[in-house]
Amino acid sequence: MKLLYVTESVPNRDPMLGDGSSMIPFEVLRNLPGDVAVTLLTFAGPVDVPAVIRARCDAVHVMPTRSRAWATIMSVFGLTGLGKHQRSTAKAIATAAQLSGQHDATLIHGPHALFLANSVRGPLVLQTVDPWSVRAAMDTATAGILRPAYRAREILALLAERRLPARAQLLTVGAADALTWSERLARSVRSVPNGAEESVRDASRRNGPVACFVGSLNYGPNIDSATVLIKKIAPLVWQQVPEARFVLAGRRPEASVQALAGPRVEVLANVPSVLEVFHAADVAVFPDEHGVGIRNSVREALAAGLPVVATPMAAREQDPHPLLAVEPDTGAFVDHVVRRLTTPDRHQLSSGGGALRTWRTVAEDYLDEVGAAIRSGGTGLQSGKSPA
Repeated sequence: MKLLYVTESVPNRDPMLGDGSSMIPFEVLRNLPGDVAVTLLTFAGPVDVPAVIRARCDAVHVMPTRSRAWATIMSVFGLTGLGKHQRSTAKAIATAAQLSGQHDATLIHGPHALFLANSVRGPLVLQTVDPWSVRAAMDTATAGILRPAYRAREILALLAERRLPARAQLLTVGAADALTWSERLARSVRSVPNGAEESVRDASRRNGPVACFVGSLNYGPNIDSATVLIKKIAPLVWQQVPEARFVLAGRRPEASVQALAGPRVEVLANVPSVLEVFHAADVAVFPDEHGVGIRNSVREALAAGLPVVATPMAAREQDPHPLLAVEPDTGAFVDHVVRRLTTPDRHQLSSGGGALRTWRTVAEDYLDEVGAAIRSGGTGLQSGKSPA
């Protein structure tokens, strides 16, 4: 099979400049079978194409982007998609059209690259971590006096998504998002959850009672969760475990997150490996109040053998797991955290103990969708596929 893989940003796992959208194609490319010949079409940014990705691809095309200032003007000051206008150059459109005709199928990843769907030829699969209209709806719901502008952006995003080619097969990460997107577009959408790699915690670690929170610390819902954790949850935990430390770890923490640091609170920016954070903690704590998709850090903590205490929002769409406690009540939530911080065997060697969805399985799921697109002859019709 010859696959054209189009990504909105360079596939990478950079601890500072990467994100969930760049992580998925990075892991999918690494785990695709060797008999799939891949051409990567991506867009220039702050991260170079990693050597492991160049080695995996038969060819790599990195498209230049417009200046942010000019793209801002074109997007009506961000209302109609700044990222799309940075990427929607004549060169990118022409290159995608040409390359798609030379491959068996095209897989486009990321909302800022979906505009190319109307230019490529042949069987087509479109994947986005968070459907833009669904993400915009979340922003609208949490907006204050700017709600009318957010609502306008949500409507424009939905109109753009409704113009996606009928032959394209649509994928997203979360099952709830897939159902919502399917209902909004009146077409089939499949959920393909992310994966994680299992690791084992070191029983020799002795750091004292430590709770951690991991996530992108420049992302609104995560900023809110970190604030709730330190302002609301931590004081209640300290009443029972005064020596407990809290670690907030993630990329590019905003000033409000950095301000949470103190004698018993550590903020770690752009950690090279979140596994080190998980392995040094006794429990991961996620008091999320809102968000979309599936929280990768919950899945990664469980895969690392770390107990997790989460609200229903943070644990959305996670499979039941012996290390996962889901609790909506604040008092009971705190009790779970305290129990994990004070249990005598908290340092015992631990593996996840539950079913683990690997990135190889994820890559196989994407490949199944590409194969279905090829078999349908580019009509978008699939046999035996449900909307989500």
